Amino acid sequence: MKNFLLSFLFIILIFNCSKSHSFQIKWVIDGLNQPESVVYDKNTDAIYVSSINGDPLQLDKNGYISKISVNGQILEKKWVSGLDAPKGLAVFKKFLYISDVNKVWKVSLEDKKKEFFSVNDSGFLNDIAIDKNGDIYISDMFKNRIYRLKNNKLSIWKQSKLLESPNGLLIEGDFIIIASWGKIKDGFKTLVKGKLIKVNLKTREIKKFFSTRPIGNLDGIVFNKNQGYLVTDWVSGKLLTIDKKGIVINSKNVNKGSADLEILMHKDLILIPMMQHNNLSAFKIN
Repeated sequence: MKNFLLSFLFIILIFNCSKSHSFQIKWVIDGLNQPESVVYDKNTDAIYVSSINGDPLQLDKNGYISKISVNGQILEKKWVSGLDAPKGLAVFKKFLYISDVNKVWKVSLEDKKKEFFSVNDSGFLNDIAIDKNGDIYISDMFKNRIYRLKNNKLSIWKQSKLLESPNGLLIEGDFIIIASWGKIKDGFKTLVKGKLIKVNLKTREIKKFFSTRPIGNLDGIVFNKNQGYLVTDWVSGKLLTIDKKGIVINSKNVNKGSADLEILMHKDLILIPMMQHNNLSAFKIN
């Protein structure tokens, strides 16, 4: 009986290890200013990083976007400047979309020309996701809203306390997956930590994952190479592997302030902006 139990535990251990990644730091770019989000564009083969550079809610024009090579070289530190407190980033065709304090920027990746779409009564605009039709979705943590920019018109797409301070956004089929911050009580402090939630893109109905257990103060979310999702917990400084049921199956300590991440499948790289350390860290997936 003892030998059977030992063999069983060994099989479980091997199974769990096979589902998790091992990471090593590939490169680090220092000298950024509260980097919040990172996105890769395959057409320019470059990485774009937003730096808040000040108060995240102030209209101070201190924010900027950096352009970085996939090998970790700064191509242009202030590729676009004069923004306020840029956060979420997303690319569609030849444009970079950026959430800011009270607007969404649309910047040409070819000549940097930019325009913006104002958001009335914004709270704390954060992440951006774009569906296959080119409709842009923007989370608002403080207002429990998701906005949609469609045909150059911006409006509230979904508003509900059940969104639990939506932060990270990810389009998956007919759903938008939300990494929530949690139920806020004061500032960024939470009564209940966040979890994964999904909203049907057609009906706008909120759906629960199998697991509704609170996970953490969630920030960015991307697809995991081995299915499921990779999610950052900003407060605890963890990179979480979460399965399709919404259950955490692996956790790795990175840094507190780990923000809106990106994954480069073809390079086996995970990119994480470290807001409190003012750097962008690239981790190699083994």
